[in-house]
Amino acid sequence: MILTLTLLCSLAFFKFFGKALKKKPAVLYGICILLSLVSIFYPREGGLPFLDFFFKKIMQRGVLAGSLFILVMLAPVLPKRFSGRKTIYLLRGEMAISASLITLAHNLAFGGKYFGAVFFGQGHISLMELHAAIVSCLMILLLIPLTITSFQSIRRKMQAKSWKKLQNWSYLFYLLLYLHIFFIYQGALIRGKGEYFFTLMLYSFIFGFYGFLRIRQYRIQKESKEKKAVPLLRIAGILPIVCLFLSVFYSAGKYRAALEANVDKIRVQETVAESKESAESKGSEEEKNDSSEKASEAAGDKDSAKSSDGSSDSQGSDANSASGAYKDGEYLGKASAYNGNVEVKVTISGGKITAIDIVKTKDDEEYFFDAQKKVIPEILEKQSTDVDAVAGATTSSEGIAHAVEKALEQAKQ
Repeated sequence: MILTLTLLCSLAFFKFFGKALKKKPAVLYGICILLSLVSIFYPREGGLPFLDFFFKKIMQRGVLAGSLFILVMLAPVLPKRFSGRKTIYLLRGEMAISASLITLAHNLAFGGKYFGAVFFGQGHISLMELHAAIVSCLMILLLIPLTITSFQSIRRKMQAKSWKKLQNWSYLFYLLLYLHIFFIYQGALIRGKGEYFFTLMLYSFIFGFYGFLRIRQYRIQKESKEKKAVPLLRIAGILPIVCLFLSVFYSAGKYRAALEANVDKIRVQETVAESKESAESKGSEEEKNDSSEKASEAAGDKDSAKSSDGSSDSQGSDANSASGAYKDGEYLGKASAYNGNVEVKVTISGGKITAIDIVKTKDDEEYFFDAQKKVIPEILEKQSTDVDAVAGATTSSEGIAHAVEKALEQAKQ
């Protein structure tokens, strides 16, 4: 739905303002740079609904850039009777440059996490995300020369044959663009985001249709309309996509299971370490109590009575702790989540949990938000971390609950 809307709006924009933009393309490029900068520094929370939708769903996620690249890709192969073909064809250079500038916002919004994991081993990313990041690097390497040579001033200085040979690399760029989109959405589907299935199928249809028209156009030019080649081209276009879909789905599922098992292992180790520290602390307290009792016996009955009163107070405190009452204040807790640690701040007022805030997380915003909006309200309602995880964001959900547990342990001390 978002892709279709963005494609239609982009087409309408260039159709109405195309002539003016062709005369002064610098205005268009300035708008794209401005939108990219706003997108990069746009706040994660507290924005207006319309602006949130535009900058978070369309700009940061690369939907607008992808839509412009799709229009540029389709321009040479669309039927001549298509009303918008002339507009797209005449402005495809300006569209390509605009898409490249907007891509900057997309890469800066997500590149810190994914490129950091690929090149520096920072954080955890899934197999699909790893593939998408590698493909993105290759796309950037191709995009730089393709964008520079799309400027009219640069194009005029090049020989026609040299320029055309360089621009032929755009076919590889389109293939990589589809693979990047495929890996991103396939990863979302594996996490249980079924609503992305139709979006992925729409992308697949658009790129598959382009591939069919491009190959058909080539065959027509070379062999004068070989109609027998059409069914073969359809099979050739669909079969690799099906094979890639099945193989990637299987391998990603295996990687996801292994990653979650590793997270569980880390949590077990943390639990063992905590139990050991608790046992050592308890043993130290028992030694102190033994020495206190001996000192009380030596001092006399009066001191012994005081010791007895102190022991009674201690038992009362333990009883309060066991009953679930917490000390008022703010407490921090940290636990392992999908892409590293998640840190929370738990506020206790009147002996009850009144607020839970996320201080820090490296998990994907989209999936983490699903876990956050369900798990936190349930913990507040039940006054317990014994809540169900969110399907598709299980590890993030468990990470939030474990972090809250760590904070509550401090509140009981």
